[in-house]
Amino acid sequence: ENLKATWVATDSFSEDSGKAGFIAFDEAAYKAMASDRKRTPQFAKAIQRRLAGSEGQLTVLDIGTGPYALLAILAAKAGAKKVYAVECVPEAARRAEQFVAKAVKNGDVKEGQIEILTGFSTEISLPEKVDVVVAEIIGTIASEEGAIATVRDAQQRLVKNPGDAASWIPYSVQTIAAPASYSAHSLLGPPEFDWAKLDGVPVRLNCREEAVQLMAEPQVLEDVRFNDLSLPEKGDLRTPKVDFEISADRLAANQQLFYKEIPSDGTADMGAVSQSVARGLSGMALWPRIQLDEAGTLFVESRGPNGEAAKSHWTTAMVIMADRPVQVAPGDKVTVGATVSLTPGITSPPKYALEARLDRRSPLAAAAS
Repeated sequence: ENLKATWVATDSFSEDSGKAGFIAFDEAAYKAMASDRKRTPQFAKAIQRRLAGSEGQLTVLDIGTGPYALLAILAAKAGAKKVYAVECVPEAARRAEQFVAKAVKNGDVKEGQIEILTGFSTEISLPEKVDVVVAEIIGTIASEEGAIATVRDAQQRLVKNPGDAASWIPYSVQTIAAPASYSAHSLLGPPEFDWAKLDGVPVRLNCREEAVQLMAEPQVLEDVRFNDLSLPEKGDLRTPKVDFEISADRLAANQQLFYKEIPSDGTADMGAVSQSVARGLSGMALWPRIQLDEAGTLFVESRGPNGEAAKSHWTTAMVIMADRPVQVAPGDKVTVGATVSLTPGITSPPKYALEARLDRRSPLAAAAS
């Protein structure tokens, strides 16, 4: 049984993102990023470790510095000789200059140590190549904010040693995936709600949202290493296919959770309802994980290490791959592959195609579907 979904990176975001051709953020999103306790402190550690022992010697490029120039200021405080901080949104760049000026006034950084540049990193020029690039340009799907095009350009033009892992923070960005049941997909249906109208566009949900429950152990679907000099500029990038086995333990735990969480109308058999929801494959849940250093000692996790719900400024992308949930059973195998279609330039958003094949190991599950 084959399932498929296709979408463009800017789908399900604001109208401004669609018009601009890249994912744009509002003030609430910027604040959520800055205050994310799993994100910012880990980036700070990675920057401090990289610059330790080389204070006053290394130049840094911060791509996507945002209105607070947060990582740029962290790099300057950690001892960067010079920080070039790039921001494509003019208003955000203007505010970043104000935050840098405040940091200078407070004595946190030196005058001229940070230079704000307005524009895309793919369109600006630097007076020198840098030693280290800091780039928190990671979406819910790792490559959806233009990371591949941005990094490829920086490799070619802006970095002294682009093939050296020490030149990049982060070292790699990953999209983690798992087959999932989404309770709303099971409980809401035609004629009141037609899921087919989504046309493959992911539903973006808070990572703490328990309406999405994983049915198998999460695995890496997409892995973009910033020092990989073979990253393509355009064309189709196909991920290796990944096999997931539906877990009996996860289905049982999911059924218990849904039994507690789904409201009862007093007439339905909630045991049967919760079992149907728990075993209803809606599609694939996707979320990002960031490896900050080559040694693998610093990570930023948007969900728990086993895929459990957790607080994060990132969302979980629930890719609905069937009009109605497909009933599965323990031992069934789901084989998934993705294709990322790239075009040159940061304002041409990537396109995604996600394909899954369901191999039923249980005759009972096949009959029930």
